[in-house]
Amino acid sequence: EDCLAWMSAATPAQFDIILTDPPYGMGADEFGSTDDSSARGHTYKDDYETWLEIMRVFPAATFALAKPDAHAYVFCDFDRFPELRTRMSEAGWRVHRTPLIWSNPSGFRAPWPEQGVQRKYELILYAVKGEKKVRALKGDVLECPKDRDVAHQAAKPVALLEELLRRSASPGDRVFDPFMGSASTVLACHTHKLPCIGIERDPSYFGLAVKRVAALSAYDEGLF
Repeated sequence: EDCLAWMSAATPAQFDIILTDPPYGMGADEFGSTDDSSARGHTYKDDYETWLEIMRVFPAATFALAKPDAHAYVFCDFDRFPELRTRMSEAGWRVHRTPLIWSNPSGFRAPWPEQGVQRKYELILYAVKGEKKVRALKGDVLECPKDRDVAHQAAKPVALLEELLRRSASPGDRVFDPFMGSASTVLACHTHKLPCIGIERDPSYFGLAVKRVAALSAYDEGLF
């Protein structure tokens, strides 16, 4: 709620890229941990009603916060993609009809362990405001394993976010992640030397984000 309020009240036209991983609305908080590197499972509410509350604000708010020429990358669940595409389009974004696919070779979640298959991909909605051009024309399937030893169940690989930025970001572009989690987007922006603003409401995840950014700063200063 604090994040949505900030987005609604913030100064418009600030950001060149929206890169974020909001709750999926798929009940992930009931799954429990499925990754040995995760200290815990999802702790945030992840039902459809919570997702809907976010998405009543998120598309229009991010469109307003985006500069006249901007890109958006929004991770989402398979079942939510059509509705998210519609909501983003109605807010003014020009949404790519089909999603980008993150192929995760290290993924092993199996909803039907005795009768089904392992899930090894997730979706990313890509949208454009204005006439911002890509830096490179690349395919819609991105293969990248998850980062290890990150105590956030849903953390996306820094290398994956770096690749998305590589496709869209020009020097000096400002990036916004309203669902920052453990700060993977911030770390990816650091690689590209891009200013980034992130918001995270969960105190534990925010603490983890602070530690990761502090370690990054210490590395830059030659402390280790």
